[in-house]
Amino acid sequence: MTIRQQLTEQLAADRDRIIELVQDLIRIPSENPPGDTTEVCAWVVDYLGRHGMDYEIVAPEPTMPNVIAHVEGNGPGKHLVLNGHFDVFPAGDADAWTDDPFSGVVRDGKLYGRGANDMKAGTAASILTFVYLAERREHWPGKLTLTLVSDEETFGPYGARHLVKHRPDVLGDALLSGEPSTPYFVRYAEKGPLWIELNVQTPGGHGGYPQTSPNAILLAGDVLRDLQALNEIEIRASAAVLASVEDSRERLEETFGPGTVDALTHVTVNAGVIEGGDKVNMIAASCRVEVDIRTPVGVTTDEVLAKVDEIIARHEGASYRIINRAESNACEPDHELVAIIQNNAEAARGIRPLPSLGLGGTDCRLWRYRGIPAYVYGPTPYAMGAPDEHVLLDDLLATVQVHALSALDYLST
Repeated sequence: MTIRQQLTEQLAADRDRIIELVQDLIRIPSENPPGDTTEVCAWVVDYLGRHGMDYEIVAPEPTMPNVIAHVEGNGPGKHLVLNGHFDVFPAGDADAWTDDPFSGVVRDGKLYGRGANDMKAGTAASILTFVYLAERREHWPGKLTLTLVSDEETFGPYGARHLVKHRPDVLGDALLSGEPSTPYFVRYAEKGPLWIELNVQTPGGHGGYPQTSPNAILLAGDVLRDLQALNEIEIRASAAVLASVEDSRERLEETFGPGTVDALTHVTVNAGVIEGGDKVNMIAASCRVEVDIRTPVGVTTDEVLAKVDEIIARHEGASYRIINRAESNACEPDHELVAIIQNNAEAARGIRPLPSLGLGGTDCRLWRYRGIPAYVYGPTPYAMGAPDEHVLLDDLLATVQVHALSALDYLST
């Protein structure tokens, strides 16, 4: 029996253990904000220790620890990095959930809980892949690195950004992530978030005398309307990226709904938070809006900000500041690791995933910025960030299988 056959049999035999591991991770709250992941990190390093794995904790912020682990194979070869994150979105109103947000309950082939698909299922795939291959290190060459990080949900500086900047040993030759992708796609690119805070100030006054001052809330609405024109910015993506978009167009629209391809290939604008005014019968003297602008591959944030400056200049009393900024990013859609993932995914689920761009952001961008190919294969994000977030057990088990076998195949090639 080959090492690959042995690993495949163990994955099947460990079905219940895999599910239980994800349940254990979900049952440890790690909401961000506030971003404290010390408890879930402690559970994970205990798990690694019980399996004889060496690890290192790197914590520039004590409440947001990161874990690094390395294992050397049998001789020189490629270096693959596995990446997952501990933190999850806030659970919100517990009464809006069918079960406790951190129950980890399994029902009708689904595993429920905050972080089920974003991304404790994917993080479990990274952990298990590392342990499975470490136990078989004499059968493959090269090096495998595990990076489990905090501070991902807010694009913060204490997680993967810190590791990539200060720890060259985590860069590797390629990276595999279990962030949500659905079984239909291997994500090789993603849009860049540009978050701004729009502020509008006016003299204000009595609501019965609207002629005395502009209304800051209404002016903010005018600015937001004008910002929609950012979607007219021309993109200059590579021929390979544009071809992959066209190849996956039908499946993208079927999976995520009509308009998905337009959203992937244009600048989009979303007003997520608005605050303004003091009283219903007063002219609002101030308004603050947090705006999420997403730039597609082929457009830089500098280009977008130049247009934002033009728009803001047209509205007296309006100003803005940048909250967060990251460039869109992409790597090769035809890299050897993509074909390896496709082959293993097709064997596991009967679905051959297509290379695709992603709407959401991940820590993969940080490796891509360094010229290192980074790919996402993970579960479908059912109710991600909403009540009753869940992962299909079929998705979970396939994600673990695809990651473990793809890591083995990549290192062995």
